[in-house]
Amino acid sequence: MLQDSSKEEQIPEVVDNAVTPLVWASEVPGRSKLAEPVKVTLKPGAKPVRQKRYPIKWEARKGLEELITKFLEYGLLVECESEYNTPILPGRKSGGKEYRLVQDLRAVNQIVQDIHPVVANPYTLLTSLKEEHKWFTVLDLKDAFFCIPLDIKSQSIFAFEWESPATGRKMQLTWTVLPQGFKNSPTLFGNQLAKELEMWEKQNQGDGILLQYVDDILIAAESKETCFEMTISLLNFLGQGGYRVSRNKAQIGKEAVIYLGFEISQGQRQLGNERKEAICQIPEPNSPKELRAFLGMIGWCRLWILNYGLYVKPLYEALKESKGQYLTWTPECHKSFQELKKALMMAPALGLPDLTKPFELFVHERQHPALGVLAQRLGSWKRPVGYFSKQLDTVSKGWPGCLRAVAATVLLIQEARKLTMGQKIVVYVPHMVITVLERKGGHWLSPSRMLKYQVVLLEQDDVELKTTAIVNPAMFLSTKKSYREIGT
Repeated sequence: MLQDSSKEEQIPEVVDNAVTPLVWASEVPGRSKLAEPVKVTLKPGAKPVRQKRYPIKWEARKGLEELITKFLEYGLLVECESEYNTPILPGRKSGGKEYRLVQDLRAVNQIVQDIHPVVANPYTLLTSLKEEHKWFTVLDLKDAFFCIPLDIKSQSIFAFEWESPATGRKMQLTWTVLPQGFKNSPTLFGNQLAKELEMWEKQNQGDGILLQYVDDILIAAESKETCFEMTISLLNFLGQGGYRVSRNKAQIGKEAVIYLGFEISQGQRQLGNERKEAICQIPEPNSPKELRAFLGMIGWCRLWILNYGLYVKPLYEALKESKGQYLTWTPECHKSFQELKKALMMAPALGLPDLTKPFELFVHERQHPALGVLAQRLGSWKRPVGYFSKQLDTVSKGWPGCLRAVAATVLLIQEARKLTMGQKIVVYVPHMVITVLERKGGHWLSPSRMLKYQVVLLEQDDVELKTTAIVNPAMFLSTKKSYREIGT
């Protein structure tokens, strides 16, 4: 866990020669020089968690021994006597030779007070990038959570039992730093790093920008020189602050990088091949649990898949009809499963939202999913920014088609606003939704829903509604004037 073993990315010489060698990850773990020890607060009435250790084969214990010895040597783990105990198990690293230490902290997470997560949303994070940004750096902090110390009074909560394969001695160990698997670790670490990065950003104002998602950092700049300058400055800042960066994962001064599983280049983002291939290698599910796992993974990519809601509809219906571990798998499910994979592999690059330009949103409703395309003009054509799919709720599914179109419009405007950040949206719909709402809404909608729809459609100045005869998103995107306005 403390040493990289995969093939290294080449670090540009101009960068490598200008940064402190301390910043690159080695066996010696990093430690933030500014972070205060974290105090973990338990929920009222919480009782100590006592769980027996999982049986671990001798071979696996032998594989963990070297790792645990290093953690003890560097003070990440210490011996203790605690009334708490949660089990550990060995996890194979990619490649299958080395082990990593996995601790089952689910029971501890249940008794620890929640803190509000302020981790950036990957869905909206990239809206800060500009069309002019064409050079990028991606940095991954190594063993990031281990950089944040735990208050000594909170350490006993994370104790686990360990039996040495060499001597057979049993003991309890616990963490002195934020452990992996603790529900609050991402937020606690992300907040600390964000505070420290603010100090760096005050001294590095220019045409570049820095984005942070937990321990993954992206620098974007208009020129290669600025990108290198910012990268050198940031690496030295991190190294001097006690953090360590994974050298083999660093992508420095490139026109295209992989960040959070997305391939980022000037003005656009697309799904990385590794993510697409990993999903497409998943076999057909044999249980509801396996189907939910697939839907979770493919759902992350929904923004890139036109008519996503139509593809997944049979799969969600199969989940509803399934009982226990039995999965109702029909020929329609098989077809949808394969079509989703095909659509994923053909997923296009999406434009990065340009918050200086207005957006165009095309909305339609088919078989109850609300479907849409958010686009912006790039020269003479419309470049898609995202494909939207949202299921109508049970109540609105029973409405006439014209009112379902109103519901779909409201749903997708709310979804689009996550990317448009208040910029104007011209919304193209197949019905005169305002007229439909005024004439028929009173017969079908509750007063509270009626008010909500009126607020979204009428009382916000970022929305302009236009009615179009176009029903195919491909036609909407294909030409300079691909819609025929028939009213407002």
